[in-house]
Amino acid sequence: MLAKQTRHIRDVMALVYGDTRHTRSIDPKIAASWQRCVHQHGLNPETLREAMILPHHHLVEHQDAMDSLTAVARHGLQALWKQIRDMGYVVLLADAQGVVVESFGCEQQQRELTRAGLHLGALWRENTNGTSAVAMVLATGNAAIVHRADHFDATHIGLSCTAAPVFDSQNRLRAVLDVSALTPPPAKQSQYWVLQLVRHFTALVEIAALIQTHRRDWIVRLGYAAEFLNVAPEFLIAVNDAGQISGANHAFFRWAAEHLAMPSESLIGSPFDRLADKSLLAVYSTAGERTTLTLGNTALFASVSPPADQRTAAAHEPELPAALSQLYGPQSRHRRTLQRIAVLADTQVPVLINGETGSGKEFLARAIHLAGSRAGQPFIAVNCAAIPENLIESELYGYAPGSFSGADRNGKTGLIQAADGGTLFLDEIGDMPLYLQSRLLRVLSEREVMPVGSTRAVKVDVRIISATHADLQARIGAGKFREDLYYRLNGMQLTLPPVRERDDFDYIMRIILQRAAEKTGCPLKALSARALDTLRAYHWPGNLRQLASVLEVALLTAAGVRIESDDLPDYIKTGARPFFHDPADTPAAVPDKSALAGADTLTAALDNYRGNVSALAKALGVSRMTVYRYLKKYGLAV
Repeated sequence: MLAKQTRHIRDVMALVYGDTRHTRSIDPKIAASWQRCVHQHGLNPETLREAMILPHHHLVEHQDAMDSLTAVARHGLQALWKQIRDMGYVVLLADAQGVVVESFGCEQQQRELTRAGLHLGALWRENTNGTSAVAMVLATGNAAIVHRADHFDATHIGLSCTAAPVFDSQNRLRAVLDVSALTPPPAKQSQYWVLQLVRHFTALVEIAALIQTHRRDWIVRLGYAAEFLNVAPEFLIAVNDAGQISGANHAFFRWAAEHLAMPSESLIGSPFDRLADKSLLAVYSTAGERTTLTLGNTALFASVSPPADQRTAAAHEPELPAALSQLYGPQSRHRRTLQRIAVLADTQVPVLINGETGSGKEFLARAIHLAGSRAGQPFIAVNCAAIPENLIESELYGYAPGSFSGADRNGKTGLIQAADGGTLFLDEIGDMPLYLQSRLLRVLSEREVMPVGSTRAVKVDVRIISATHADLQARIGAGKFREDLYYRLNGMQLTLPPVRERDDFDYIMRIILQRAAEKTGCPLKALSARALDTLRAYHWPGNLRQLASVLEVALLTAAGVRIESDDLPDYIKTGARPFFHDPADTPAAVPDKSALAGADTLTAALDNYRGNVSALAKALGVSRMTVYRYLKKYGLAV
């Protein structure tokens, strides 16, 4: 083996440094990887590196971040391994950082597999251990075979690895599926059939993950053969209720870039109807028939599946804790998110909340706290952007007596320690100074704090919930936020919709109006139809915070028994886009969702809006697609 390693090192150095005496033919892609290893990453081919295995607690962080994908992929990975295990292969799933988070291999070979890096926690990246299949996929985004002496490091020249990328519905590389062997056949051609298997299963994982992620969207299946359309479609597209593309499988992103000249960044958010010769509803209405769609100059067979009915889904959902239940209206599609939160409310899984300023991030964090067993313990909220940078360390961690000039002689308990037994809410976590982020990482991993000026750490038991309006991934790219802290905080990520995108505006408005009455001591007043329309039409850049302020002022200043449009601030009225262009067309009463309960009630409601489906949907507080679904259900025409 030593002689083979010596010969391999000579080959690598000959290729990298342009030695004309080099004779062995090297795959150009492998050669490019070797060049990157030396000239870009500074690796020395003469240095032999054993496989890198992360400590268990670091592995758990990576596994937690990948939990949703591995849950979807696990069955497929097991099925793949069962097909190839008798030939000595193992199946690995690595995340986008090159860490193996799931593995299937023979238990009798566990020691050998771990030593070779074909096991949980192994790290495979070009900048750490050179050329490997996983590393090449991460570097290029393309599938790769790295067979025996294709590896950069001579330690691994006995292995054969075949890998392909797994992309998410936004066309981001999310994971790498790898099939490896300790003792593969000598010829590299023997791995081409493995490559086809790996590509097939990555496509299946992508499709399953897309369907799971976009449960509330319409799913469009496209393919060249009608018979395989619902079994193995070439392309999948997710379309939201606004008719915009919200996701797709990687194959469609590639196809769209080639045939429609649409890069992935412009595809997401594009109206689906502008890409095809038929509308989404037209395809849906022909369910059971072979339908074709023309995209660009290509005709494809198509079928459309609607999202699960919100009313039916809500009826089968378990009862939510009271603190969470009031966050969204009974028929809101966002209540599905509350079910996921409820499951984790009584755990220590960290939660990261994204949302615009004023969208209710602290309110959600407090609801999570109240829904679990920590409800009777402290809930400490810290705005990382509001505390001066020179004070944030002592505020969070506290300080020992006499630790600095001006310090309280008795010392001070920090906010983290004050939250012991309860929940610490770190708002605007993206604004935390970089030098303090490493200290917070220690709190999360070791469950202890070190007060300023102290030499003794204090154990703490806190549930961490953080929130931000910033794009933390962009801040990571700019070097302003630690990537390891991001994955530690991101045990579960939630996104709060802004007020303008909520599907339960009337519900949340009633809740806020009730709280405004309790706060001010004023009797509760109803909103007139005109005032209601004005509030619905406004775009609410300040979100719930602004809505609460407007309703509180209106409640205090309204002279009559109702809040009229004239009681609202002028900027709300001038900034509002009137819902009905002609006041004479306004129906006498705004319908509620009972209009969808039967053919007669729906027909009457639609007649009241002169057949305008968009106007009826707006008044009902549902999407236009939802109204069309009920029209189809009752066999009604517009």
